[in-house]
Amino acid sequence: MEFCPKCGAVLLPAMVQGRRVLKCRVCGYVKENSSGNPGYRVTESIERKPLDKISIVDVDVSTLPIVPFVCENCGNDRAYVYEVQTRAGDEPATRFYICTKCRKVYREYA
Repeated sequence: MEFCPKCGAVLLPAMVQGRRVLKCRVCGYVKENSSGNPGYRVTESIERKPLDKISIVDVDVSTLPIVPFVCENCGNDRAYVYEVQTRAGDEPATRFYICTKCRKVYREYA
C-alpha cells in the first residue's frame, strides 16, 4: 500500500492513457511505474480464523459461600453463590446460584 506524497491519501491503481499507474483520488497525484514491471499488481489477503470456542468453566463449589435461595427444581432452600463480570465493565456483574442439593444453576442479572 502506498500513500500520496502530497496529501497522504491512499494511492489506488488506475488506467491513465492506457498505462497502469497509482493515482490519488483526493488531489489527483499520479505515480508512474518506475520499475521494469509492466504494471502494478493489486493483491488482497483475507485471513480467516475459526470461530471462537466457548469455554466451560467448572466451579469448585466447596469454596463458595452458601446463601438462602429457594430452588425451583427441588425445593431446597440453600445455594452456593458467585459473581462473574459477563458484560461491559460499566454494567453490574451477573450473580450465579447453584443449588446445594440438585446442582441446578440459576443466574441473576443485577
